[in-house]
Amino acid sequence: MKTLRFSIVLITLALAPVAAHTTQGQTKSQPDGTSHCPNILFIVSDDHGWGDLPSNWDKTEVRLPTLEALAARGVRFPNYHTVPLCGPSRACMLTGQYSTENGMWRGPGQQSLGSPGYRGIKRDVKMLSEYLNEAGYQTGAFGKWHLGEHEGEVPNDRGFDEFRGFLKGAHPYWVNAKSKMMHNRKPDHSEGHATELFTAWAERFIRENAAKDAPFFCYLAYNAVHGPLRTDKSKPASAPEAWINKALHRGVSFLRSDYVAVLEHMDHNIGKLVNVLDQVGIAENTLIVFVSDNGGCTMEEAAAGGRFPGNNGPFRGGKATTYQGGLNVPLLMNWKDRLPQGVVSDGQAMHCDIFATLLDAAGIPVPKTNGKNPVRGLSLMPHMLSRGKQTIPQRSMIFELWGNIGLRNGSYKLWGDIGRDYSPDWNALVAEVKKTDLQLFDLSNDVAEKNDLRTKLPEVYASLKKELMEHLSGVNSKYPGGESSGDAIGRQLEPKDTTKTPVPKDTAPKRPSRDLFFKSRDRNSDGAITLEEFIGNPKRRNVPALTKRFKTIDSNSDGELLLDELKQQTKEKS
Repeated sequence: MKTLRFSIVLITLALAPVAAHTTQGQTKSQPDGTSHCPNILFIVSDDHGWGDLPSNWDKTEVRLPTLEALAARGVRFPNYHTVPLCGPSRACMLTGQYSTENGMWRGPGQQSLGSPGYRGIKRDVKMLSEYLNEAGYQTGAFGKWHLGEHEGEVPNDRGFDEFRGFLKGAHPYWVNAKSKMMHNRKPDHSEGHATELFTAWAERFIRENAAKDAPFFCYLAYNAVHGPLRTDKSKPASAPEAWINKALHRGVSFLRSDYVAVLEHMDHNIGKLVNVLDQVGIAENTLIVFVSDNGGCTMEEAAAGGRFPGNNGPFRGGKATTYQGGLNVPLLMNWKDRLPQGVVSDGQAMHCDIFATLLDAAGIPVPKTNGKNPVRGLSLMPHMLSRGKQTIPQRSMIFELWGNIGLRNGSYKLWGDIGRDYSPDWNALVAEVKKTDLQLFDLSNDVAEKNDLRTKLPEVYASLKKELMEHLSGVNSKYPGGESSGDAIGRQLEPKDTTKTPVPKDTAPKRPSRDLFFKSRDRNSDGAITLEEFIGNPKRRNVPALTKRFKTIDSNSDGELLLDELKQQTKEKS
């Protein structure tokens, strides 16, 4: 197994000007006195195991030259942890909270908001896309969503200006006119390979916004390498034939050939986008984040998540388990000439940190709470910019999936499978945890989680178990406008909370500059903002109030706002 100690490959870069931030939450000023918000390209692979990133595990036969180059010229996190299922992991990355807290305790279901067992991100929890959109970013989501299909749950309801992809958890790779692809709220009848389509849509979004000099957040969620994949000769392949032949010709087994080809095809397409960033001259102002949503599936009998030939390296378990094989997945970040190169961090990072890191990179203060529960994520920017000298604080990381529980603090890991009868009734789960003997592992010398130390280290065991129960009993599980997800059927719904809680000054997002706001709202770049452009997506927006504000700013009442009018109104208010 590759070493996980912190290392710096290119020490000569110590003299390079890499810091885009002076302190957390403060962007470096440009010559005109404004802060230049970085573009963000956030790429998520699907069911991509830790062992199938070659720089993590050199025993894999997968070849990913684009990702390896990004890692070599950026920062890689071999100790990154997630939730072992698609929907919850995405929810944690985009809200900064545990899945027990943000409402997506499992993948989204068909239950409506307020009904027992509802699974979805709470309406009072603000997503990363919403923060960035409000700060003036153009926001696009391409590929897999899997965070809900009801009104209020789809991407265009959650801060994305554009969405093109599919809403559910899985989709065939070969797309035709009858496929369930969407463009915003309408069916999309594109045809081709999903990986290539998602890449092309993301490229168009990047080029359009680069031409307008508008900061963008591009969320590119591939379905690679989620099933369906070919594991026997009677099934069709999911990867293009040329990519399968490349794998077979160099000796990859038939069992793994489709899996390997799908990953390598994805890597090739990511390479296209990296080249685009260079072509349009924005590579130096674009933060690239690549991460897998959860551990890979395995070929073990009755393997959770389906039987597919994933590779989780030395770790036990895989997708849908809270063994390390389900939790420990690839993460790397690259920001040309800003982040240091060749850094391998031994810091224990987790899903919630992505939310905090991207807000910090955009100059938006990380809030202390999101809805009624704490934000758990920490920005990794100070750690990366200091080449690891500013360490990631040791903390407990808690993972839960239908009673499959994990809590890690340092090298110690508490683990247990309580069963599916209790989630998301957290108080009932606490009662069951209390009377159940869990297992304790020391991952510093037992990465395969084979040796239970519960009886040998009773004080460590008791401390971690107490912390786990305190977390579960302290979760505020109420949904605005509905019951807690674990409440009994037939109970009356609580009235909707229509009051707005003031945002503390130290957690409020920074107001974007008038120039940046103007560029973001001037959708057609004609030098004027119409009322429709000013309002944007009317869903969940206070249209009357925005209309009134538009008319106030429109000093000559011609139905269009010019930049000078916007600046003049700002001066008068100050």
